[in-house]
Amino acid sequence: MLRETTCERSAEEVPRYGKVLLLSTSPQRRAECARWLGASGCASAYAYLRQALWDADETVRVCVVGAVGDLAVGQSGGELAALYAWSGPRVRRAILMAVGRIGHLTAFDGLLGMAMKDPDRRVRALAARAVANTARSAGG
Repeated sequence: MLRETTCERSAEEVPRYGKVLLLSTSPQRRAECARWLGASGCASAYAYLRQALWDADETVRVCVVGAVGDLAVGQSGGELAALYAWSGPRVRRAILMAVGRIGHLTAFDGLLGMAMKDPDRRVRALAARAVANTARSAGG
């Protein structure tokens, strides 16, 4: 209910922030807009965040992934798995933290399987935590 109330107040601003996220030349402004979109509570913000997952700036990608997690976008499984496969440890860790917040969805099974085999021990630890969190939320 709180998310709906937040979105009602923010819905008119989502396109404005989304356009800045996609078009600004400033990585700081793009990151700021990604954080705002995540905090907006509006599922419609995912249309902009999805496009920004492949931003040239790693900090912006981390903020975008965090926003996807904040919005709990379950349909993001394929996009996050693709980004995971092409990213370094910092973005991978952000993805796993977002997946842990989103909760159990079969859409994340492949991503979590990849993460459990990651060479970075911190990434594997986050993957194990996300698997445990998703299993708990699924009642298993």
